[in-house]
Amino acid sequence: MEQMTKSNRLIERVQRRLALAVWGRALFVSFVISASLYLALMLFSRLTGYWTGWFPLESISSVAIGTLVLSAILFRRPDREQAARLIDQRQGTKDLFLTVTMLEQAVGNYKPLVAQDAEKQAQKIKPSQVVEFAWAKRVGWVCASTLVLFLTLQYAPQLDPFGEVQAAETEQEKVKEFQKEKKATKARMAELKNKDNGAGDEESKDVKLAVENLKSDFRKMTPGKKQENAKTLAGHQKSLGGKWRQRAEENMKSMMMKADQAQKFGGMSKDDGMKKWSKELQEGSTQSLTKEMDELKDQLQRLMKEKDPVKREKLQNEIQKKLKEMESFAREQTSSKPMAAALKRAMKQMQMAQSKGLSPEEAFKEAMESMDLAKMELKEVAQSAKDMKKLEEALKVLQMAKKANDKSGLDGEACENCMTLEDYEELYAEMMGGEMPGEGTGNEGQGGGGKVDEDDTGDKGFKTEKSKSAITAGKVLLSFKSKGLSVSGEAKKNYNKLVTDLKQGMSEAIMQEQIPPGYHDGIKKYFNSLEKKTDENTPQK
Repeated sequence: MEQMTKSNRLIERVQRRLALAVWGRALFVSFVISASLYLALMLFSRLTGYWTGWFPLESISSVAIGTLVLSAILFRRPDREQAARLIDQRQGTKDLFLTVTMLEQAVGNYKPLVAQDAEKQAQKIKPSQVVEFAWAKRVGWVCASTLVLFLTLQYAPQLDPFGEVQAAETEQEKVKEFQKEKKATKARMAELKNKDNGAGDEESKDVKLAVENLKSDFRKMTPGKKQENAKTLAGHQKSLGGKWRQRAEENMKSMMMKADQAQKFGGMSKDDGMKKWSKELQEGSTQSLTKEMDELKDQLQRLMKEKDPVKREKLQNEIQKKLKEMESFAREQTSSKPMAAALKRAMKQMQMAQSKGLSPEEAFKEAMESMDLAKMELKEVAQSAKDMKKLEEALKVLQMAKKANDKSGLDGEACENCMTLEDYEELYAEMMGGEMPGEGTGNEGQGGGGKVDEDDTGDKGFKTEKSKSAITAGKVLLSFKSKGLSVSGEAKKNYNKLVTDLKQGMSEAIMQEQIPPGYHDGIKKYFNSLEKKTDENTPQK
């Protein structure tokens, strides 16, 4: 068998070329099958609107993957007998090389003759003459088919006879919005965690520092230097007033004004729960609202575990209703846009639990994250309330210090043990003396409002004179109309309208911070007294 080297080498080379040819044919057949199936499914999707998410531009790579997988299944490697038979067929050697593959098992004296003849023929035969690679035509078909698939995928119109495309686009938009809001929640939570706020019942650090600087300058006041003292106090007044306005604009102004108007201008709150929330927030407390939010989180966890569809729907409606109430309170009463946005985001995420592109567990989990963010925003609102209260207290004491400085000057050493604003308030009240509230009769100070007895005896020094003021055209204060019966209730109606307009204008002035906080209560009491007198003077029917 050592004399059959050329014959065996020829068979092996033909076998390798035949294997490549068979694999190439399998690839081509697999490509035709994969491309045809892809084209059919894509056209079905474009015509009906179903499975639109299956066919983005990169989906065309599935044809190549399908071709490789299918060709691996269809490929069968040829053996030596197949290669030898092909040589005999193509070269007309009458089964000579097929016989060579069987000589090892054959019996007889003819084997040397067969081997000698096969060696002579092997010298004349080239493997390329037996197996020719006709790849150019098939490669052309593959390239043309791929181009057709690409153009069809890019430019074939998308029909939507059953509304499936619109529904799928809506779901995709929901998923994108969900992911966007998820990132926004995480970013805002990180921002609030890094924010420098006060701890517990204390005001924030910047307000605390401003108040401490004010008290420090109180201790540095020098007697006999009224101008320098006034300049220092004016600087603090500007700084503290700016901080107060900043917090009022951010969160608390609308809530505090609406609550005060509802209580002191005769209005009523829409809901007792919201009224309680508003009152607590003005005092810097979040106890009731935090408790409500914790209960909502517990209900969300129960909703995730609930399997009964009826109970599940009922529980979800309850949660949505409470979230809507809280969102309305945050938006209308506190004017805290971040808190309202977090609660609104929680409602949306609960609704997204029914979306096809999201799992209910993921949606409910993010809703609870938004609830945690709302709690953090609530603490921000409460912190602003604490800061505003402290700033108003500081501004009040500062105003007293300015009056005391104008009257007799300030001495920083007058109160060695003064540590708090209350201590300085008491000090300046003593320094102002007669400007403090008095008993109402007999002593100096502002009276208590009681009736003072009058004595008409004695010379009061009154003189009867006529003013020499120039008479000029001005606003009509009084006019007379023709005789006749007046319309019943017309005067009262005009009076009430005038009072209402004045109240509205004063309310707007308070909202726009045109009036210092110290005058708010007195103004509101005055208008309440006008309404009370009107009701008392109204004749009973």
